[in-house]
Amino acid sequence: MGDRLNSLLITTMGCVPARLVLALMCLLGFINLYMVRVNLSVIIVAMVRRNTSLEGHRAPCLSYLPTNGSLDDGKAGAAGIEDMDQEGELEWSESVQGFVLGSFFYGYAITQIVGGRAAEVYGVRWVFGSCILAGGVSALLSPIAARTHYGLLITVRFLQGMCQGVSWPSMHALIVLWIPPLERPRFIGFVYFVTAMSAWLTFVVCGFIIAAWGWAVAFYVTGLLSILWCFLWFAFMYNSPAEHPRISKAELEHIETTVQESGFFCGGDGAGQKQHYHRPQRVPWKQMFCSLPVWAILVHGMGNTWGISIYYSQLPTYMKNILGFSIKSNGVVSGLPFLTRYLGAITWSSLGDALTSRNYISVLTCRRVASMIGMWGPAVMLVCVAYIGCHWQAVVIFMCIALFCNGAISSSAMVNHTDIAPNFAATVFGVDNTMASVVSSIGPVVVGVMTDGQQMVAQWQKVFWTCVPIYFFTEVFYLAFASATVQPWNYIGQILPYKEENQDEEEQRQIQHL
Repeated sequence: MGDRLNSLLITTMGCVPARLVLALMCLLGFINLYMVRVNLSVIIVAMVRRNTSLEGHRAPCLSYLPTNGSLDDGKAGAAGIEDMDQEGELEWSESVQGFVLGSFFYGYAITQIVGGRAAEVYGVRWVFGSCILAGGVSALLSPIAARTHYGLLITVRFLQGMCQGVSWPSMHALIVLWIPPLERPRFIGFVYFVTAMSAWLTFVVCGFIIAAWGWAVAFYVTGLLSILWCFLWFAFMYNSPAEHPRISKAELEHIETTVQESGFFCGGDGAGQKQHYHRPQRVPWKQMFCSLPVWAILVHGMGNTWGISIYYSQLPTYMKNILGFSIKSNGVVSGLPFLTRYLGAITWSSLGDALTSRNYISVLTCRRVASMIGMWGPAVMLVCVAYIGCHWQAVVIFMCIALFCNGAISSSAMVNHTDIAPNFAATVFGVDNTMASVVSSIGPVVVGVMTDGQQMVAQWQKVFWTCVPIYFFTEVFYLAFASATVQPWNYIGQILPYKEENQDEEEQRQIQHL
């Protein structure tokens, strides 16, 4: 059956590059990954009653006169803005909501390094596929968990985070095998950052589903989509180009040649495959943690994640409690900035690829410039949002610009792991995402404490201001210590079976010494 299916696919799709099909599968996987991750951010708006201890318990901006683009007093405007007549069935304080929203990241931080290393050793197929499956099952269990007790939902989200913590690091193990180096920023822009479009899609779809059928159905739909994707993934995914039955000989040779030249050993036992190094069997932890280029990536990741976690987990709450958006309008408007983030990632990564492939700028210059755009752009926009008040159109525009700029990290720190350590890119990414996940788990809790019983514009100004110095100083650290050169410890544990004629003598001695 498998051979007949492969023959059919070769006949009908033989001219399509295998890595393009792979990119499409990964793109759909990331869409599902983030659907079940961020669905709670908009669903919780419908699940939970607003804090009635506040005087009038109405969105502050609804008391403004309709001048200069501000909101009408409780009347739906052109954007569908209205006071929330629908209230949720669960009575949770803002602090409890913060812990519920952050619980995913408590588990998410635990399995990052394990996931990266497991994908390097055992392959991406089962590691990435299993994490999407677990996310789908968790979404299906979430309604009954929430209605039973918020502690049970926290447990489900914690376990979901543990299972899905392997996702991003495992994908880095895939791209160093499948994607030529100069194509990686574009791959990351199109595939990794589709999570931003997934957030927009999730907010929109969940908003309409909740309005029509209730919040529990939104969990069921997103969970089932993840499970359906798993059938396609396990049927058509292969761990390496050499294992793929339908890849062309020209594409296989192109991939293996370019990734080997970048310092990564493709491994493989096929006849005629050229092997520079044996795959490392141990991780050089000491050298890794003493490397300033690694710390530049780690610090950058923590700074970026603090800001993004505020956007992802708190934006729908801000739209409802401060600006007064209805459930349906909330999903549409809250998702717009994430759509622009995806467009930004595609734009900046394509531009970066074009400039570096034509040698207009060096790879390191590309990483630094893109990083400045991706970090300082959102910082400036958040200052504007903090003081724009109830002008909701301006708030949405500034947030869209902020996340469009943030998409530039697809050409900077997000791909930098593969520059400095292609053999351990997934492991380094796992360490990076572990530290970032700790930050992600803290962000919603801090916001919950800051706004508990104080859903006012002034309190949210303080929330936005917490992001600005973090964005600024973590970016300064990255600019000072970032590198685009393969680090010597990338080759630790490798045996050189033969010496290339054009390989530098000093490099040979250095690697053998390590």
